[in-house]
Amino acid sequence: MDLLEINQRISDRSECFYWQTDRKISAEETGMIWKDRHSAITNEELLEKINKQLVDDKLVFINPLDLDAQTSLGNVNSIRVGVLESGKEVIIRCHPKGVKNGYFYAESLAAEVALENGIPAYKTYCIHELEDANDISYQVIEKLDGDTVQYALKGDPKAEENLVIEMGKMMAKLHKIEAAGFGPFDNDLAKSGKLVGRHNSLKESINASLDENLERLVKYDVLTQGVADRMKELFEDNALLDSDVSVLIHNDFADWNLLTDGKTITGVIDWDECVAGNPIQEIACWSTFFDPERIKPFLKGYFSEINMYDNFEGTFQLMRLRYTISKMALRTKRYTYEKTEFLKGMIEKGTKHLDELAEYFNLNESKTYIKSDN
Repeated sequence: MDLLEINQRISDRSECFYWQTDRKISAEETGMIWKDRHSAITNEELLEKINKQLVDDKLVFINPLDLDAQTSLGNVNSIRVGVLESGKEVIIRCHPKGVKNGYFYAESLAAEVALENGIPAYKTYCIHELEDANDISYQVIEKLDGDTVQYALKGDPKAEENLVIEMGKMMAKLHKIEAAGFGPFDNDLAKSGKLVGRHNSLKESINASLDENLERLVKYDVLTQGVADRMKELFEDNALLDSDVSVLIHNDFADWNLLTDGKTITGVIDWDECVAGNPIQEIACWSTFFDPERIKPFLKGYFSEINMYDNFEGTFQLMRLRYTISKMALRTKRYTYEKTEFLKGMIEKGTKHLDELAEYFNLNESKTYIKSDN
């Protein structure tokens, strides 16, 4: 593999709607890069590198890698937990060896802005950018207290409804933070303290990589060409995407990225998909992770903190369709090198959701129409 050339593609988010889906690498390259991302990086190597950056509070040791730990669940990075001389625990997030991250500054600044606005995010101790093919891109961040919601609900399933309401409240508080631009943030500008989305409009950011996503779903027989064409038309000229409202969006606001004490949300972690966007798109993104019955308590919490949006239902369904297209494009790509029963089940579930949304927007007919609340 030509890592130099791949790194130019993998760190470029200029045409990404959702980075994990839209990073410009093939399924074969993806499988090769992320398959053995943990084994190539040793704790001893990390300890030496990190302590060259930390000045006042050095890293004493790093815990043995635990792939079953809650910090490792659903993460594209290799995650380690370390302890500083002061006794503080830290999280070390490493990209695969030799692979450029290209977003650590943006996600760290987004977490910092969120923290300044009352969202329980983390602070960053240091960031290291890749220097050569044998180097490691990493970020050392504060370890927040609490279990992930995913882990907590395994021990106390009855707490789910209350925690889902609390999730809604926390997301609404996040969406009170205004943002500049739309879509993924410019990492170079973030390095200088500016959080600016790469796109000039919501429509532009939502349509980023849509053609490729739809082509992939046609290729793998998830959609017919006719339905894919009508989906493209739906997003190309849609009044619901004319909004100029832009807020900070986490974009992966799910059980595995939220910490809890069992009653409230105590931490919001893993900001590597954060973007500037319309708040309804994040509600739609959240809804694609879970069964439909979860949305009612979530919205109860959300709209206890913020007023109902105009054209909410139509915009929600449109954004839900965009995220479902994206997630299905990711799943079909992963399935080419990771043929698991779990992934197969997720593809079947996503296909069902696409069918339901195609019916909602009348995409199985010769003409489309755009639903709104009016």
